[in-house]
Amino acid sequence: MRDLLRTASARPLSLPEYEADFYATVETVDGVILKTERLQTFREPGSPSWEAFAAGRWDEALRIAAEPNPELAQFFARLDGMRSGLHRLRIVELPLTPYLIWELNFLRFRAEAGERIGVLDVEAVSDLEADHGRVPELMVAGSRAVYDVRYDDAGVPVGAEKIVEPEIVEVCRAQVRALLDRAEPFDSFFRREVDGRTPAAVHQ
Repeated sequence: MRDLLRTASARPLSLPEYEADFYATVETVDGVILKTERLQTFREPGSPSWEAFAAGRWDEALRIAAEPNPELAQFFARLDGMRSGLHRLRIVELPLTPYLIWELNFLRFRAEAGERIGVLDVEAVSDLEADHGRVPELMVAGSRAVYDVRYDDAGVPVGAEKIVEPEIVEVCRAQVRALLDRAEPFDSFFRREVDGRTPAAVHQ
């Protein structure tokens, strides 16, 4: 996908612009929203659970992650009412990074709220990445748009490039769906690889 995106006519968006544009697009989305995650470590300033994790307060991080989130539940219910939904592809490398142990625990509660998540071992995309580059961090909003989400060197989101060319949106959507079809359901992966584990170290 990365080489395809390089050929696209993209509109750069700052982080606030990306967030506003994405949620505006969701209001008229005409299909499921697909999200890819490939990097193994991110930084999420502003997330109380992540900030507790980054400070080494693991029990607090889990407690915050488990707190009810009515707005999130309403968001997923709204998507369901629009015959949409958020489908996340999480590509993982083993052994899991401390960040991923936190994130997968956090995602467990998003899955309970209505997010659909599949997990794929990096080995399953090794040939694809050898030919086309690393799987990008994408948000594909139905057939409306692809957002190529950008991060700084520390893994903090800084914005996105928005692509609306129909043929590129469709190819990205088809490729992410194909990867999701090969992914393991979140629950089984979580029980086998994550449940009960704590980060051996914290990445600051």
